[in-house]
Amino acid sequence: MNKWRLLLPLLACLLATGCWNRVELNDIAVISASGLDWKDGNWVISYQVVIPQAISSQSAAGNSAAVNVFSTKGESVRSAVSKASQETSRRLYFSHTQIIIIGQEAARKGLGPLLDTYLRNHDSRETVSVYIAKGSARRMLEQLIPLEKIPGAAIQRMITNEEMNSSTFRQMTIHQLLLDLLGTTHATSIPGLIVSGANENIDRAEQLTHTSTPSKVRLFDLALIAGDKLVGWIDNEESLGVMWLTDHVKRTTIAFACSEDGAQKSSSVRIIHAKTKLRPELSNGKWIMHVNASADGALMEYNCEGDLAKPKQVEKIERLIEREITSIIEQGWKAVRKQQTDVVGFGSAIHKKYPKQWSKISDSWPELFPDTEVKVSIKVRLDSTGMSGSGFKKEQKKGSP
Repeated sequence: MNKWRLLLPLLACLLATGCWNRVELNDIAVISASGLDWKDGNWVISYQVVIPQAISSQSAAGNSAAVNVFSTKGESVRSAVSKASQETSRRLYFSHTQIIIIGQEAARKGLGPLLDTYLRNHDSRETVSVYIAKGSARRMLEQLIPLEKIPGAAIQRMITNEEMNSSTFRQMTIHQLLLDLLGTTHATSIPGLIVSGANENIDRAEQLTHTSTPSKVRLFDLALIAGDKLVGWIDNEESLGVMWLTDHVKRTTIAFACSEDGAQKSSSVRIIHAKTKLRPELSNGKWIMHVNASADGALMEYNCEGDLAKPKQVEKIERLIEREITSIIEQGWKAVRKQQTDVVGFGSAIHKKYPKQWSKISDSWPELFPDTEVKVSIKVRLDSTGMSGSGFKKEQKKGSP
């Protein structure tokens, strides 16, 4: 009985404090996206704040922007964030942040302060997607995007769509970024963003009432990160080669020529499944990386001679596609080799298979990496060639009197 007398007051205290950490929606500013810039010796943090009234279905303000962007600056990332209370009536709420955009100058300065902040802040999510802006991060946050009310959500859907349909870029999250930069080679790659078209900002809601916009936010180029700093860029075609090397191709479309010496790539195949494996080999003191890739696809365009009803012609087309993918992979390899940045995981593959040898060369790997010999082997299988055995022009000639 004495035991229960002691427990009852404790239970009453627990029940009375059940809502001690509640968050009222009227007290917080929901951040959909944030940006990091480096300017005049200070970190500049920009916030894309959602305006609830503007996204409400009952709102009458049809031409008002759904977000507001403002910035704070400080000598450290966290000190810049703490100054937000001087400019907003609500506490910043980062738990719904979907993307973070890092300006080019900030990326060259280093991502370390940002990543350290994410590791220590319980409000931050590791699933936030990361981008590098070719310019100012704030300018990217200010751009309104057609079809979506919240620009941060639009960019997030953009990378998801790209990853599933083109595979030129992959989604990079804070979690994956930390794994890569704390991993074997301390290197990674992050999708780039630009404002393409006319040099005009789309930062007013009424601009979206037109059937077209003079500029738009788009994924463009792949940023290479070594240590925690931006060291260079590679273009979209080279980025696709890197995605093949890193086994991040899900679906993509490959254009190919009808002969090995053909210049015009008038036919195309839709890759619906792909797999890449890396196998390192040490031969006479030299590192060789065997890149073994396979792909299944469906023929989308066919403007070549030859009847696809014949198995030998299908095999010929498969070899032409293999040749084109090999060229894409080699193009990606040449780009990262030139930058001396192992974002393709060669060091990780060597570390896994040859741990003793890796312990001896890990410190000098950035210098050894470009000397790696790459041997590409790819197998393509066409699962579908369509309903016609030949091209449209040939079928048209057959029907002529």
